[in-house]
Amino acid sequence: MLTWLHCSYQGLHYAPIELQNGTVTRPSPQTDRVVTVIELLGSGDETPMTLAEVTRRLGVNKSSCHSLLTALLGRGWLTRDPATLAYRLGPALIAVGQRAADGFPVLELVRPVMEEFAHRNGAHCVALGIAGDRGTVVAQVGDERSTSRELPATDIALRPPLGTVIYAWEDEGTVRRWLAGEPSEAQRHHRAVLALTRRRGFSVELATPPETRLRTLVTQLRDGLARQATASPPTGAGTANRSGDSIEAMVDQLAGELAAMERLDDFLPLALEPGDHYLVSSLSAPVFDRDGRVSLSLSLLGMPEPLSGTDIERIGCQLAEATGAVTRAAGGTVPSA
Repeated sequence: MLTWLHCSYQGLHYAPIELQNGTVTRPSPQTDRVVTVIELLGSGDETPMTLAEVTRRLGVNKSSCHSLLTALLGRGWLTRDPATLAYRLGPALIAVGQRAADGFPVLELVRPVMEEFAHRNGAHCVALGIAGDRGTVVAQVGDERSTSRELPATDIALRPPLGTVIYAWEDEGTVRRWLAGEPSEAQRHHRAVLALTRRRGFSVELATPPETRLRTLVTQLRDGLARQATASPPTGAGTANRSGDSIEAMVDQLAGELAAMERLDDFLPLALEPGDHYLVSSLSAPVFDRDGRVSLSLSLLGMPEPLSGTDIERIGCQLAEATGAVTRAAGGTVPSA
């Protein structure tokens, strides 16, 4: 069996957002539409969009969409090409984006690492920001060889068996809450995986039929929303948030299917043979804050070929050492193994 090496690193974290008075405010459809417009025009695979295109994507009537775009245009959040009448992001968002980056300085440190690992391994590298028991994609770098596509910036719940690289460094009470409701045998396996992840410094998830199906569905949903909107008349029923809601629901379903697997070791392995080859779903390593809690995880997804057990160990340790360099530069503290 493969003996995992211990990889050294240090860390960084940002406190989770707290709800005011313990409640969540009701969603605002108009606010959702503003956010969706910014996300549509700001995603890497979108070109400038006309009023008709934005109307179809939002699923609202043309008059309401025009009022929204005019307001954003007036504040400098959007610009409009006088020839094509297509909208793109405006200069006012440059300062907003810079302030957001200033509030999350680790992203500046981690992006070169993401680019190096994505292109070196033919992978899609994703940075997941952690707030409590939820994670959000905050940055991603792809390689053309990767089988994984760009992920939406969806907020998802980290329920077993997802989130191993986060919970490996949590206290006993937090781990108990994370595992609450899981069968006794599954809890024992998860605890063994958490201990192994903490010892070696990174987590390994292998590809499974449910996980492979989820990736296919997410790609189909992301690529098909525009075609659906074009084929269907606007409903005004809040399609702006459909993509994020659907993806979160699918991830939640995936977690349930993985948790129900007869052999969790097929997804979260406790041992790998050095010479055997495995189709890897993800390799992930943490970034810690000054209090020794995980604030960010880096994951390599969609590597094009199966990896040997030896290669998984090598790449995983390299990733943990790289996140260690990032966290040392940020002044974080790693908890003891």
